[in-house]
Amino acid sequence: KHEGETFACTVEVKSVNHRFLDPHLKLPSEFAGIELKLKRLIQSRIKRGRLDLFLNIERSQTVDFTFNEPVLQAYVKAIEKLKKEFSLSGELDLVQLIRVPGIMNMEGVSLSPEGRQQIEDGIVQATEMALSELEGMRAEEGVALRNDILSRLGVIHDRIEAIRKQMPNALDAYQERLKIRLGELLHGTPVDPNRLVQEAAFYVERSDIDEEVTRLQSHVEQCEALLGSGEEAGKTLDFLLQEMNREANTILSKTTGLTGNGLEIATAAIVIKTEVEKIREQAQNIE
Repeated sequence: KHEGETFACTVEVKSVNHRFLDPHLKLPSEFAGIELKLKRLIQSRIKRGRLDLFLNIERSQTVDFTFNEPVLQAYVKAIEKLKKEFSLSGELDLVQLIRVPGIMNMEGVSLSPEGRQQIEDGIVQATEMALSELEGMRAEEGVALRNDILSRLGVIHDRIEAIRKQMPNALDAYQERLKIRLGELLHGTPVDPNRLVQEAAFYVERSDIDEEVTRLQSHVEQCEALLGSGEEAGKTLDFLLQEMNREANTILSKTTGLTGNGLEIATAAIVIKTEVEKIREQAQNIE
């Protein structure tokens, strides 16, 4: 709020989540000319979110109302003529009457160029104060949001380590799945164990998830560094999360149908996907 000698202005700012900056200003029509200046001010301070700004002007100077008698008489005469010629009924409503353009006039509210500039300067100051308060609230929310995301990244890191521990033993899981599939094809015909080991080793090579796990860990570290950098992180974080989701999907596709150690890898990948999606929802709030 800003108070001048002849006026007081109050600016209220509300903000909700949005991928981009989307400002909406609601100003009295007589101050519509300052809208562009206020939008530029908002753009210099806020990067993301739908932002609604409401401006209210209160004048402290004396205001008198007068009525235009000729216009009032003409209006009443026209109403009576309509009632008579078209057989209409009804009474004149006082509230509706004073809303007719030209009937009521305000005295003492005209502004000099200097007075208008003073009010506009006050509006800008009030807007700056409102934006500062909004930034303070966002900073507090940002700390809690950052801690929540870091906690979820910690869960993902633990699941990556669990996958790494299971990877050396994945050969047994691939052998078991290959044995079952060959048994289904051969209808019980005995399978050469050496041939089974060779096929399983080849299958493991085709289904190797080491690169996906390495990239996942790298993305987690990049996210943690980004959140600690103090720089604009929203869009970059969203991109990294998309890549993490892609790597988790690839791990799942390569471990589908496995039992034992392979099943534990798939379960860990599902947990990673779940946490990534939760972080992506939160990331919409980050600039």
